[in-house]
Amino acid sequence: MKKNVLLSLFTVFVVFAFGQSKFGEVEGPYKDLRLKHVQVHPDQKINNTGEFVNLKSLDVNTIGTTVYDAQALNWGNMTQRMWAYDDGTIGATWTSMGFDNLPERGCGYNYFDGSVWGEPIPHVGAPDRLGPPSYAPWGPNGEIVSVYRYIPGEGPMLFYKRETKGEGEWEEVELVGPTGVSLVWQAMMTSGEENEFIHLLAYTYDDPYMGQESALLYYRSSDGCESWDIEAQVIDGLGDDYFASINSFSYAWANPVGDKIAFTYGFDEFGGQIFKSDDNGDSWDIIDVFTTPFSGIDPPTESTIFPCGVGSSAISLDSDGMAHVVFPRMRKKFVDDEAGWYPYTDGLIYWNETMEVLDTTTISSYTLEYLDEGGYLIGWLPESLVIPENQPNYANALWGFPQISIDAQNNLFVATSTVTDYEFGDQNYRHIFVNSSFDGGASWEGQVDLNDELIYMFSECAFPAMAPVIDDKVYIVYQEDVLPGFHEWLDNHEQIENQMVALTFDKDFFVGVSERLEKSAVKLSEGYPNPSQYNVSFALKLDEGAAVNINITNIVGQVVKSINKGQLQSGLNSLTIDVSDFAPGTYFCTVKVNKQSFSRKIVVTR
Repeated sequence: MKKNVLLSLFTVFVVFAFGQSKFGEVEGPYKDLRLKHVQVHPDQKINNTGEFVNLKSLDVNTIGTTVYDAQALNWGNMTQRMWAYDDGTIGATWTSMGFDNLPERGCGYNYFDGSVWGEPIPHVGAPDRLGPPSYAPWGPNGEIVSVYRYIPGEGPMLFYKRETKGEGEWEEVELVGPTGVSLVWQAMMTSGEENEFIHLLAYTYDDPYMGQESALLYYRSSDGCESWDIEAQVIDGLGDDYFASINSFSYAWANPVGDKIAFTYGFDEFGGQIFKSDDNGDSWDIIDVFTTPFSGIDPPTESTIFPCGVGSSAISLDSDGMAHVVFPRMRKKFVDDEAGWYPYTDGLIYWNETMEVLDTTTISSYTLEYLDEGGYLIGWLPESLVIPENQPNYANALWGFPQISIDAQNNLFVATSTVTDYEFGDQNYRHIFVNSSFDGGASWEGQVDLNDELIYMFSECAFPAMAPVIDDKVYIVYQEDVLPGFHEWLDNHEQIENQMVALTFDKDFFVGVSERLEKSAVKLSEGYPNPSQYNVSFALKLDEGAAVNINITNIVGQVVKSINKGQLQSGLNSLTIDVSDFAPGTYFCTVKVNKQSFSRKIVVTR
């Protein structure tokens, strides 16, 4: 199903600015302090179903659907899910599942042939229940997907590959882990002139391994996973001398530069590190991004509030092999031997190897000022945004599931998902936010909500996955549904069908964003529901407070209802019109904002 993304972005798009204050904490329900990391089982299944209610018409490239709506698990990272090839084609994957587990959970896939997206494949590989995918180019013109099949104590990791991307049958290769443990929650990437080297980080599950409750194992293959020249290696710095257990999905690969490869680990209460190799994985150096005073072997039983990360991060290497990292800020506190967290902590942090190592003083538990002064702060919300009491937290950060990509000129592009002022009842929607730097991270153009259009007023947009390499365009796939939060294992709402959405737009879109953010606009949505028997609601977004009046006229211009809304505040306002006493027919709603007027059609039925 093909819909026009660029038309929405470039013919309708007007950028809205958030407030410019950076130094206060966003208000929110911090009573969730003792909410611990959700323990997710690799084979956890859904027991209830629901019906999808389509609240609006989407003007986007919908490349697939899924009712399994946890594209990333709890506090962890998005694995590599898409690739934009030099010939203009794109491969994209996601975690897919149908109602009643038909098809079972597995790897959804679609391919853009340079002209159109194809029909989505809802389940690559065996019909069994499979884990979330990682995707990468493989060989001169092929592609490869990694998933896991959870079998207690056996595991295996599965690879599906084909020599020509977008064509032919998928060949399956199996990797069995060490005796007694399963391999799950993997991150995969490829390196080499023809993407011939396959690199895998896999998480052990079921039984302790090498002195850790769960370990992170490194594998490398140069023959399509038929054999492994590095197998089940615990990289120095990640073993039982450093961590009692590894956090699932707290690791993310960078796209390689020659023989330079790197991944992040941690970015939680024990600090954040880069593991970097100049020889394609034969040896590794450890680079500290930020430190905390706590030990991964013997953490405290109690503590005061301290700043850190939530456990997610993203990394890119520039043309010189220098690492650039982005991660969300978090505040935590050890209580009864567990690290509780404040899920609505504000701040998206950027760091590169030329910058000082961060610590808890700079990250700070009470202000963003020190991050801003040091050039580390690239995302924040306005102080005026109050987080609702029961806002879904995604078991992640306020700035969730970050991504960072780079082009040949070392320009940087960041995507993440965060809470907006678009409301649904007593909850707010998340949207996809982007930012960019055209000087290697020294300055940033400004944060932009890609879904800040009134056509997205009933859209929950989360889990962005960005193609690691940018040419003249930026490529993002994300998940969209109509209800805030998600169903899988947090049960924020009933199970519904989610759209997987592909966005492609020129990177020059970012040029001048900082100037455009200073401009303002007023927007009025279409009515919903429309037609209606009882009430029709509109979303009105104001750049500043304004007097608002509404006139409803019939098709011959007679005024049938006038409403004086008085002075409305800046931001998003809801206008609801009672049409229950109107005769069936067509009417026009004119909203006057100061000296501007906006008209929308209303159809009344009985």
